[in-house]
Amino acid sequence: MALNKLSNKQIESYRESKARINIFEGPVRAGKSFIALLRWLDFCSSGPKGPLIICGRTDKTIKRNIISPLQEIVGNDVQYSIGKGEVTLYNRTMYVVGANDDRAEAKIRGSEFAGALLDEASLLPENFFKMLLSRLSIPESKLFCSTNPDSPYHWLKRDFIDREKELDLKVFSYSIHDNPTLTKKYIDDLSAEYQGLWYKRYILGEWVLADGAVYDFFDEELHTIQMPPAPADYYIVGVDYGTTNPCVFTLIGYNPGVYPNMWLEKEYYYDSKKELRQKSDYDYALDMMEFIRGYNVKRIYIDPSAASFKQELRRNGIFNVTDAINDVIPGIRFVGQLISNGTLKICSNCVETIKEFSNYLWDSKASERGEDKPIKKNDHLMDSIRYQCYTHFFNKNLRPEFTERDAEELERLYH
Repeated sequence: MALNKLSNKQIESYRESKARINIFEGPVRAGKSFIALLRWLDFCSSGPKGPLIICGRTDKTIKRNIISPLQEIVGNDVQYSIGKGEVTLYNRTMYVVGANDDRAEAKIRGSEFAGALLDEASLLPENFFKMLLSRLSIPESKLFCSTNPDSPYHWLKRDFIDREKELDLKVFSYSIHDNPTLTKKYIDDLSAEYQGLWYKRYILGEWVLADGAVYDFFDEELHTIQMPPAPADYYIVGVDYGTTNPCVFTLIGYNPGVYPNMWLEKEYYYDSKKELRQKSDYDYALDMMEFIRGYNVKRIYIDPSAASFKQELRRNGIFNVTDAINDVIPGIRFVGQLISNGTLKICSNCVETIKEFSNYLWDSKASERGEDKPIKKNDHLMDSIRYQCYTHFFNKNLRPEFTERDAEELERLYH
């Protein structure tokens, strides 16, 4: 197999990943997932007989990050049965298992596998990962996984990466310069999109604590504007619903033909504790109708737990209401990218939002347990903006770890 177009780190990883556990870790777009997939193809054709398993946080991310690239490379040789949750390749069966919470461990209990490929390993539950290791009981079975850095107290770092010399384990640490397909301009552009915690983890590849302000790079002079840059093509609304807690609405305008493309134009903030009066769902529905009057609102993204308020909005003729995707950390990271690269700015009249950006803090006690969690305080507008931005725009702006160019290179190398 020709390896001359790979970086030294990729060549080393491919040749030396012969341990029971093989971890490819480092920042985004560093080429680690590419090599993990290349190594997996080789293992599928030459490894021990027996069923295989591919895992990720959800079926959707497994399809995007593993199955689709495999199909691009070997075409019809990859057969994916969504209903069965199985992939067949080289006359071998691979079980597809999403593991987004602790209950996923039950999906593999009692099974036996000859090999496993894991996507985004640090996002998987600890008990699932450890149960999977116990299921790799066929002689010469191996696990291959890629991951971005997380907290230095994360279980994957503490119990595995830091114990490389004690276990049958190899760790391959990448930098963004280990991907030979990236240009200097792309690296510079990508680096500018991340700041603070995310820059340290996803560009520098450091396992660092989430500490202090969540958006520690937020600068009112840089990230706010006096007024919208132009009329919006359309608007989206975010809702973080509360009765005893504050209830907030946020209105974001979108126009791809101007800079910034997105701007927070208006906010609604009602704190029943300060006002000494609670509002009903009907009161909030009336406030919503007034809030969006005169705006071309394409979609309203609402806290998924606010079932009664969703019903009230629909009773009052507001039907373009959708449950928001409530993925906290990916959502925070995505909003951070939008702000740091200038895509999203805040209009200066949104004074409560500007306050929250500075007072939205990481939970230091959770960080010491290896968990990234914001403190549930000064978070209502932050949640609302995250709901609408992440749910509406994320798939449109996603930079996949595995690109079409990677697939072409992998096909050339493998064949």
